[in-house]
Amino acid sequence: MLNRRLRISDAFVAVAAVTLVLGVVACAQQEEVVTGSAEIPYTTESETARELCMKGEYLSDIGRVVEAREQFMAAVAEDPGFVRAHFGQSNAAQSYKEFQMCLDQAGENIDAVSGGERLLVEINRTFLTNDTQRGVQLASELVHTYPDSARAAITLAGMQGAMNDNQGARDSYSRALEIDPQSAGALYGIASNYLFSEPRDFAKAEEYAQKVTVAYPNEAKAYELTGDIMRAQNNLDAALEAYNQATAMDPSLAQAQHKKGHVNSFLGNFDDARAAYDAAIEVAEPENKAGFAPYRAFTYIHAGDIDTALDELDAVAENVEAMGTPADQVKGLQVFALSSEAMAALYSGRYDRAASAIERRNQLQMEIAEDVGTEDARRLQEADCEMWDGLLAAYSGDMDAANEHADKIAVLVEGEDNPRKMEPYHYVMGMAYLKQDNYEKAAEHLRQADYKNLMYIRYHLALAEEGVGNVEEARAYFADVAGYNFNSVGFALLREEAIERTGG
Repeated sequence: MLNRRLRISDAFVAVAAVTLVLGVVACAQQEEVVTGSAEIPYTTESETARELCMKGEYLSDIGRVVEAREQFMAAVAEDPGFVRAHFGQSNAAQSYKEFQMCLDQAGENIDAVSGGERLLVEINRTFLTNDTQRGVQLASELVHTYPDSARAAITLAGMQGAMNDNQGARDSYSRALEIDPQSAGALYGIASNYLFSEPRDFAKAEEYAQKVTVAYPNEAKAYELTGDIMRAQNNLDAALEAYNQATAMDPSLAQAQHKKGHVNSFLGNFDDARAAYDAAIEVAEPENKAGFAPYRAFTYIHAGDIDTALDELDAVAENVEAMGTPADQVKGLQVFALSSEAMAALYSGRYDRAASAIERRNQLQMEIAEDVGTEDARRLQEADCEMWDGLLAAYSGDMDAANEHADKIAVLVEGEDNPRKMEPYHYVMGMAYLKQDNYEKAAEHLRQADYKNLMYIRYHLALAEEGVGNVEEARAYFADVAGYNFNSVGFALLREEAIERTGG
């Protein structure tokens, strides 16, 4: 599925494109070719391109996204009309513009490929308009057409997960594993789903992580995954051991080095955490250096030094290009740093600082939309900007302005075929009511925001539930946040408070 860095809750937001126009005659001819095929075909006459694409898919499955991108680009160089490779590169895309470009290039040869490959491209295009319901329908059609394809089942699982249908996603991953018990995409996918998605089940996540290690004993990412699961269970020493094992196997594995910084942040070893983050930035690919850098600033938040964190985040935003970041990725990574700065400033009551960061990030968001050049891109980015302006109004106590921004979000997302489209609206309204001490209204809205996936929202839902008098429910939410152990600016801001509220 689409690189999760493109989710609205992260530094990036999927943006718009035009609808593919499929040739009916070509479709009918190709369907005769693929009927009865177990796997989705790779339509290329170049065996080299096919092998490069398959290697890229494996690397993408295990989370080596930048390396995967290199393989897909090499496959495209071998066969410029190779739709499956363009699709693969879209999954590993590092910017909106690249994602859009890959799907447009895939569309140039779409009539010459199999129905399965066409469906893959159409599924990714649904991210551009935020029509995830349509994406699930297309992925279901893919599974119906290729019932014995592990890749088809994995694709459906990814779309179901995006809709918070986690039981459906787990069933689809399980189906993929019935077809191919060693499928890297299915093993990683189901382990990650149990690790991060509700209802979480760490025992199940560990079970599948062990299967990854058995299936791929020489893959350092398998041990990194084990570290993630140990971290989720608050076994931080075991997590560090697993990450050390991963980096010993592959010293270039920047992600595992980066995660040592997270663990040391939680342990209060801030000098060690900063050293780990510096080491990760040193060995990271240019595409990742500026994405890692904000986490070093988060160490100061964990240490209670908000002002230093804000200054460092501001410096990261200024230095993204100087870190060697590819030109088409600079603005997106600046948005990530400025979004983190804005959230920390909002939470700590530094509203002038927050306003400045939000103004800058919103300007960059709209420039990204202009770079993509579609109306859907502008609409979705504008909705994201309205959310941030709404949060500033909510925190500042301006209920009327918060309501106005939330209403604009509702208008902008009205045409989307996505049952989750109103989550940003409810987030703004929930925070606005919470700041007014209207706990009942705050809880009503925050229950409809993305509290299942974002611990920052879950914490504030806990405050609202506590205010309403739902003490046990609030306590459970606080415990969830306290033990989450996956780093973000929101978690850095709230971890200690959540622990205190659980009596830790």
